[in-house]
Amino acid sequence: MLSFPKFLANKKQRKEVPSGHKMLESEKAFSPSKMENVKDAVAIDIDPPPKPPPLEVSLKHKLEQTQRWEAFEPFILSRVPHIVRETHKDLYEPRVVSIGPYHWGKESLQAMEVHKPRCLIDFLERNSGVGVEAYVEKIRELEDRARRCYSETINLSKDEFVEMLLLDGCFLLEFFYRVRSREPHILLDAGWGTKTIICDLLLFENQIPFFVVETLYSINTCYESDRESLLYLLHPSSISPDLEAKGKIYHLLHLYYQWFVPGRISRSRRLSQSSISTASPKSLFSSESPRSRRIISWLGSRSRSNKKSFTPMRSIPCATELREAGVTFRRKESASDTFDITFQDGVMEIPTLPIDSVRRVFYLNLAAFERSCSMLEHDLMSYVALMDSLINSNKDVVLLQRCGIINNMLLNEDEVAVLFNQLGAWSMLDSDKHYFVSLFTDVQRYYNSRWHKYRAKLMHDYFSNPWSVLSVVAAIVLLVFSALQAIYGMYPYIHH
Repeated sequence: MLSFPKFLANKKQRKEVPSGHKMLESEKAFSPSKMENVKDAVAIDIDPPPKPPPLEVSLKHKLEQTQRWEAFEPFILSRVPHIVRETHKDLYEPRVVSIGPYHWGKESLQAMEVHKPRCLIDFLERNSGVGVEAYVEKIRELEDRARRCYSETINLSKDEFVEMLLLDGCFLLEFFYRVRSREPHILLDAGWGTKTIICDLLLFENQIPFFVVETLYSINTCYESDRESLLYLLHPSSISPDLEAKGKIYHLLHLYYQWFVPGRISRSRRLSQSSISTASPKSLFSSESPRSRRIISWLGSRSRSNKKSFTPMRSIPCATELREAGVTFRRKESASDTFDITFQDGVMEIPTLPIDSVRRVFYLNLAAFERSCSMLEHDLMSYVALMDSLINSNKDVVLLQRCGIINNMLLNEDEVAVLFNQLGAWSMLDSDKHYFVSLFTDVQRYYNSRWHKYRAKLMHDYFSNPWSVLSVVAAIVLLVFSALQAIYGMYPYIHH
């Protein structure tokens, strides 16, 4: 290696080399042309990165890609709030089958995806006169409208979105057709079970617009084209529901909401013009008695001024505390529906409410749907607020079970108490919109009465069992005899 002085000397010698002299390879490395190339290369490498577009440009692009509020459908298919779903993911996310775009493509749900094309094949074979092209064409016409039903931007191409709607819609119809006909089928006989699939189909985040299902149903000539036959197909009971046109259906969960909350949603505000039709059959979980429509006094129109302040509902004591205050709980035998709850002369009558693993998921997702839909009155939330007030612990559940009000098919009473605590998270209500506001007032007034508490304590301490009653009667008889004896002993002195 050359030292620094020698390197300078060699550099001077290279400058004096004759033009005809052939340069060595080491000399070529330091030729002016090579140095220029290196300089250019370095200049290219150190060029500054391109500046990002100004804020005005990027914001304008974002606004162009954002849909206006007017572009959405009157109802929106959204997600359960993060703060709620993170605590209980298994109650709001599908375990077997995805319907709609929110859980589309999840790895854990791919096992069921292979059955959807098979359902489409069965669907087409029962209607041999119509090919798949006709269904694709019809769904393409609904694609833009269906996208507007979701609150989030759906990152699927047009073809992917249309394919998803077609496969999911046919899967729904085929599944309920198999359930209704009771024909042996892999969907019903597989290890995941019918109940698990029904749970997934009734999840709030697992829905497609009902007009897509109606369109597919109307094209297939093997089905009757009227709405009643479609609702009969989707109804889980073997008994045909009583059908009458009323309101609109947004999706499958909304249809089941109408079955569970009958007679109340007639107060729903009319949405803007839409071709969605509906019916209102019997309640899915009604009492044993036949349904009869009640005339509800508060069905009249009420002013809804936005300037009016929010007045939260006050809670009532739990079931065990009410019992200590003299309230008696009874199962209502002749209830018109699940919401037919009355309180009179210290007696609260409540229809039986069945609770199992399927209904637990169903109730929670119904609550999520009602809270998300401003078109509906909060009738379910009123019911939830009442039951959540009555149930604070497993002692309250045990009391209501003994009265026949709760039919618990879960593992224990603690699970029922947790369920109503979870439901209670949705029940933030304005007192003016509370269906049971008068019942709450009557119960609170009864509970605050000292006379009722004293009477209840007397009955509990001295008349709770036959031996206590006999003891009280014996004490009274003894007291009477003692008084008579004292009077008889004093009589001669009084007489004289």
